[in-house]
Amino acid sequence: MRKKAAAALLLAALLLLAPAAGGPFLKQVSADSDIQLVVRGTKLALSTHVFIENGNTVVPLREISEGLGAEVSYQTGTNGQQMITLKRDDRTASLTIDSALMTANGKSIRLEAPARLYHDVTMVPLRAISEALGAVVAWDAVNRIITIDDPLQLPTIGSEEKLRELMGASNAQGGQLNKIEILAGQNEIVDNAAPASEESKSDGDYSQTNVQVGGVDEADWAKTDGRFIYQLSGSRVLITDIADPAKPKLAATVAYAAKDGFTPLEFYVDDNRLVVIGHHQARLPNNADTGTTPAASGNVASKESGTAASTASEAKRGLWMPVPMRYTVKTLIYELNEAGQPKLMREIEQEGSYGSSRKIGSAFYIVTNKNNYAYPLYDKQSGGDAAKDQYALSFQPVYSDSAVSSEQKSLPLDSIRYFPDSPEPNMMLVGAIDLDAADQPLQLSAYLGSSETIYASEKHLYVAISKYTAKDGTYKQETQIHKFRLDQGRIVYIGEGSVPGTILNQFSMDEHEGFFRIALTKDGMLANGKEGSTNNLYVLDEKLNTVGKLEGLAPGERIYSVRFMGGRAYMVTFRNIDPLFVINLNNPVKPTVLGQLKIPGYSDYLHPYDENHIIGFGKETIELPSKGMSADETTAFYQGMKIALFDVSDVNHPKEKFKEIIGDRGTNSELLQDHKALLFSKEKGLLAFPVELQEIKNKATLKPADSLSYGEFTYQGAYVYGIDLQKGFTLRSRITHLTAEDLAKSGQYGFDYEKAVRRILYSGDMLYTLSDRMLKANNLTTLKESGSLTYPAKPEESTVYPDGRLVQPLMVAE
Repeated sequence: MRKKAAAALLLAALLLLAPAAGGPFLKQVSADSDIQLVVRGTKLALSTHVFIENGNTVVPLREISEGLGAEVSYQTGTNGQQMITLKRDDRTASLTIDSALMTANGKSIRLEAPARLYHDVTMVPLRAISEALGAVVAWDAVNRIITIDDPLQLPTIGSEEKLRELMGASNAQGGQLNKIEILAGQNEIVDNAAPASEESKSDGDYSQTNVQVGGVDEADWAKTDGRFIYQLSGSRVLITDIADPAKPKLAATVAYAAKDGFTPLEFYVDDNRLVVIGHHQARLPNNADTGTTPAASGNVASKESGTAASTASEAKRGLWMPVPMRYTVKTLIYELNEAGQPKLMREIEQEGSYGSSRKIGSAFYIVTNKNNYAYPLYDKQSGGDAAKDQYALSFQPVYSDSAVSSEQKSLPLDSIRYFPDSPEPNMMLVGAIDLDAADQPLQLSAYLGSSETIYASEKHLYVAISKYTAKDGTYKQETQIHKFRLDQGRIVYIGEGSVPGTILNQFSMDEHEGFFRIALTKDGMLANGKEGSTNNLYVLDEKLNTVGKLEGLAPGERIYSVRFMGGRAYMVTFRNIDPLFVINLNNPVKPTVLGQLKIPGYSDYLHPYDENHIIGFGKETIELPSKGMSADETTAFYQGMKIALFDVSDVNHPKEKFKEIIGDRGTNSELLQDHKALLFSKEKGLLAFPVELQEIKNKATLKPADSLSYGEFTYQGAYVYGIDLQKGFTLRSRITHLTAEDLAKSGQYGFDYEKAVRRILYSGDMLYTLSDRMLKANNLTTLKESGSLTYPAKPEESTVYPDGRLVQPLMVAE
């Protein structure tokens, strides 16, 4: 390998000394002679060496186009520039020599490595061209092989017979039932609870949603574009004009009537668009002639009303009959005018409960989970073939896109795919559209197997699914990872991999320089020795093969938070104390522990301050002797909320530089469950988040045995801190929406939750706090109140377009 590397360097040096036939191209790139290129299973013999420019592989056009089976045509532009167009099936890519722009399938893409001429050989960026033409590129860094293949085609269900076979296999393996029983004793797996990778900032002087990956937007309960503030309040979207912070006013109210069955959950905002996502439920009619009920599905458990159809035979047996309902997720796309008033332009819908979504530029992706009741498909007593056919129909998810038709359609069985080794009755649906392409219909992909946690980079979507396999009287824990390429409002399935253990949340996953990193906890917390829990980190290549691993961290504990930052990872585990591990990932094949810090308390999530400092948010703890155990056995009990600033400048000896304790046992923050509740700006020295404060009165009189006492509710609002590396945390102010009368009326545990501050945003020199009931504006420098707006108590009535197709709520301008 060293000889090959040396040869490559020598070749690069010779190229730099070559005549100027290649122009400035030669000064920017290096040649790599030992990289192999395999296209659709065939190793290509290249007419010239592979070049690396700005981290991108550049190859001869002729060989790559022939390998992919693409047609190539050449044109000369009006200014004499040479243009190239490649076509493969229904995909096209157009490049211009020496231009950094490529047009792929109607979209303009900026290239880091443009097409070039080298000694009359046309050289093109390999990955950009291949992916634009629908192929899948993977780099094997260990063996230095680039492979290009057609997308992996998972098998489809295709027929009712195959569906019954798959569901029978699911039942034999325990199916979703065993999975639910196992998960019942563990923490709920949710798509939140960790900080963003970058501070809340934007091109303008206003905050943006705290997201995990820069450039990958996440939907939220409130957002601002600097001119307006958008937020949910019950069944409404409120749009507030903040041009005059002293007198904020409602620009528009979008209200959804209960009769329409739509409940908004979160939304996106960009320059001129509002995208509202919500659950929709509709009652289905009974079929009196057959004695059956059309299948219901969606976002509730089967013991409530999410069971599928009930047959006449089940009714005769006296079984409980649920109300037939269909549960879908609707996405309402509005156009915003300069006055902040929205006009509904498009509506898409797909069956199931809302999992998560991402927005990358104008590309929008949404994941839902459809619950299916599979038992009657393989139960011989469940009403005969007619009833089984009805159940088979219920597996076909419904969807609609008003850009195409107002009618709901069903995705047929021959369009529903499954993972061969993981039969499961429930279904994951991935919808994808380009919001800028009004005529591009919703692309809906369906897979047997429900998603649990997703991670998205700018180029890929990863879906993590827990799998439990019976083994020697116990269960083997495993997490399956399914990878999709995000392709300008489409998705392309790449493949799957698996690693042992279970993940905490989306921040347990990360993609960096072509590698996928994932941190997991394996086995149970209650066992000891070999059966006890361990915490592990794995590195997977582009084909999701494991190439590096770090196992056995903090035996007997479990992961509480993870933060990946480039070539490092920070991991917090906990049982009685909080070890913060600093992990080196610069060599993906061999991750190593650089250092660790053990302190009381734990961090539920970590947020980067800069490359050498991390902010932790969690709880303080105390250790007490365990009852009935030996004198050496202790148990940790959480106390008040804790924020800490960790210094990792010396990676071998991380230290807690500053810490702040807020309140007593029982104090909580939405930030501990949802990373989007955090506002952070290093540039402004600003840190803010909501707090529900619980305090113990007369603490001086407490005895050691009283240290487990919960505090009483005393406050709810935004805590606004100054933060820097010299003073640490400085509490600048607290901002509440509760009046003195509200606090006087509050009980030991409760208060007026509609006035709970949930988000803190800034725009210009103003800080805004938001609750369901009101908005407050405070000067960002002095934090003195500038103005406020109390929202109307009741939503406006909804109206309907004349054709009855799209629900258009009434817009109220004030």
